[in-house]
Amino acid sequence: MTDTAESLDPLRLPLIGERLIEASAGTGKTFTIAALYLRLLLGLGGEAAYPRAISVEELLVVTFTEAATEELRGRIRSNIHELRIACLRGESDNPLYSALLAEIADKDDAAKTLLLAERQMDEAAVFTIHGFCQRMLSLNAFESGMLFEQQLIEDESRLRYQACADFWRRHCYPLTRDIAAVIHDVWKGPRDLLKSLDRWLQGEAPQLKSPPAPNETLAERHQQIIARIDSLKQQWREQVGEIEGVLENSGLDRRKFNRGNQGKWMEKVNAWAQEETLSYQLPDALEKFAQSFLLERTKAGGEPPVHPLFSAVESLLASSLTLTDLVLARAMVEIRDAVARESAAAVSWGLTICSAGLTRRCAATAARRWPAPFASVFRWR
Repeated sequence: MTDTAESLDPLRLPLIGERLIEASAGTGKTFTIAALYLRLLLGLGGEAAYPRAISVEELLVVTFTEAATEELRGRIRSNIHELRIACLRGESDNPLYSALLAEIADKDDAAKTLLLAERQMDEAAVFTIHGFCQRMLSLNAFESGMLFEQQLIEDESRLRYQACADFWRRHCYPLTRDIAAVIHDVWKGPRDLLKSLDRWLQGEAPQLKSPPAPNETLAERHQQIIARIDSLKQQWREQVGEIEGVLENSGLDRRKFNRGNQGKWMEKVNAWAQEETLSYQLPDALEKFAQSFLLERTKAGGEPPVHPLFSAVESLLASSLTLTDLVLARAMVEIRDAVARESAAAVSWGLTICSAGLTRRCAATAARRWPAPFASVFRWR
């Protein structure tokens, strides 16, 4: 392994000796490993190729999380299938497959090799670091002196729940009663929050289309929402007397907006406007006085009712009256970071166990079993 950094070409990377590839998130680590896997299966790369083609059972891929192993296994399986189809057709629009096809002398034979590999992917050696340590300890239980049933942490679900519970204690316990009540309307506790988050805690972190401001707090958001609702309540109390005449003198279709319902709706909104604002819940009747709702119920060619209060109602209904996005954005980052830290500690423990338990004989056995291993690991900074 050299100390000189070089640009990476997965089609020409020498597959002899040790190779270190440093890359940040989203720069193509999965793509690169999957491409190198294809080269090894078919013995491609010219002078940079491995001395011989390697079967699926001889290839080892070790990565950091369960989600990453599933992503890698799926990508490798997909690449094998698509390259096999390209071999049968003799062409491909995919630049990677096209470049590999140019190196394949016997495409029919390559297609047979890839078909066999595709069928073996369920048994492919794609492990987390913990899983690899467990496999080596179990395969070499006698030589390592470790119990066959030695358990290493494999499932991250417990870590995710613990991190979520810690987040809940840090951020929700100190909340004032009014904000806590709003949060409680959405999630009763950390388990409910984790259900909302779980799909975003595995694999690459999702990119939020409209992330909240970095320094925005729950208290600030809550105060803004309450102020917005209170502002409309005040405007309603001050202007409700004006809108009855506006509605009566407009071109409303009274079959769709009859006077009896109008009175009931106004009573409900009047009662709400007099109440102290303790939640973000708006009365269903408020929608009836939104400008767009009234326009839709105006007769064809009729004069629609127009008033600043209707526009204010429309604006409030269209605004985001929630803390949910802020909580989810903060929790996603903090929980992912906490799980990464705990996993890193678990990895260190697992590697310590392995290094203490595996003898040189076991290491040699691993080298013979998997002559071409990949390790895609995470370094916590």
